[in-house]
Amino acid sequence: MSTNKGKTTLADYDLMMDESPHVFEKWSSQWIMLQVIIALIFPLIAGVYFFGTQTLWVTALAVVTCVVSEYLYEKIVRKRMTINDLSAAVTGMLLGLSMPNGVSWFSVVLASLFAIIIVKMIPGGIGRNRFNPAVAGRITYLMAPWIVNTFVSGADLITTASSAEAITTATPTDLVATATPLFYISSGATEVPEGAQTLWNMFLGNQGGWGGSLGETSSLALLIAMAYLIFRKIINPKIPALYIGTVALIMLVYSGFDFQYMMYHVLSGALLLGGTFMVTDYASGGLTPHGRTIYPIMAGIITAAFRISPFSPEGVGFSILIMNAIIPFVDKMVMPRIYGHKKRPSVHPDYDLTEPLNKRDILAEK
Repeated sequence: MSTNKGKTTLADYDLMMDESPHVFEKWSSQWIMLQVIIALIFPLIAGVYFFGTQTLWVTALAVVTCVVSEYLYEKIVRKRMTINDLSAAVTGMLLGLSMPNGVSWFSVVLASLFAIIIVKMIPGGIGRNRFNPAVAGRITYLMAPWIVNTFVSGADLITTASSAEAITTATPTDLVATATPLFYISSGATEVPEGAQTLWNMFLGNQGGWGGSLGETSSLALLIAMAYLIFRKIINPKIPALYIGTVALIMLVYSGFDFQYMMYHVLSGALLLGGTFMVTDYASGGLTPHGRTIYPIMAGIITAAFRISPFSPEGVGFSILIMNAIIPFVDKMVMPRIYGHKKRPSVHPDYDLTEPLNKRDILAEK
């Protein structure tokens, strides 16, 4: 116990301010992120099997870039370091597994820097970022191919992977890794064409020239990862079930109750990857019980709308970012009222995007 001029102050005591009962668990941010990393190993292994060792170096480059950029940002802006919580490593792994086959190193670094610095750290770091960093980095890569092609020689696959010729002429050793099966069953199509891959091959990941991003080719690997996170109670099974189920139901009705067409949408693209790791994100999802129900349903509706519309690529990514933007307002409308009060409590502190770069860090001063 320390004293100040012979007097004992309240700060000298380590007081327990929480309400009883006091339960101590290992559920730290670091432990939760470690479980997510373990789950990501399953699609990582599948990516190595289908696309070779490039999956490892792309993922490793994304992880290193995310961790180093977060470290340098906090070193310059504030004294406290948070890279030990492993959230930057999770963002890097998700971003690396979202990249296409043959992606350039510059693309990976650029997307990783944008995800960590712009989307995560400037708003305040883990828990205060409104948008999912990994999804934002992926969309940045999709929407800015001209930047990549300006600095890196050769055409980037993202500019050609949506064409039918690029899909049908690909070989098993030169897979086009993007949401390529969606080219045939999106943009207004209501049935699966002849010659398409079987659902079994899409489930296992043996898709020939159809591909998928490095970490989303094997639906089996993603389902195993989802089951692991549910078993470890990291994610609520209701959220991926509502998200994937909403897309499946809309596509089933849209196709005139064609089960094969519906399953193609479930097993292709980033639907399972987004439903497992991105829609379930704590920071950018809903905070209220009703918000956590509305969020995946609305994201599923937007995803289905993108896939039906002419602009079908990345419906999963855009739907998540759109819901990230509006979920604070949804939470505010559905926030449960406190008994005896007419107004609902505010939820704005968790969505403060105005943190200045020189903000005083109270934790670092203790």
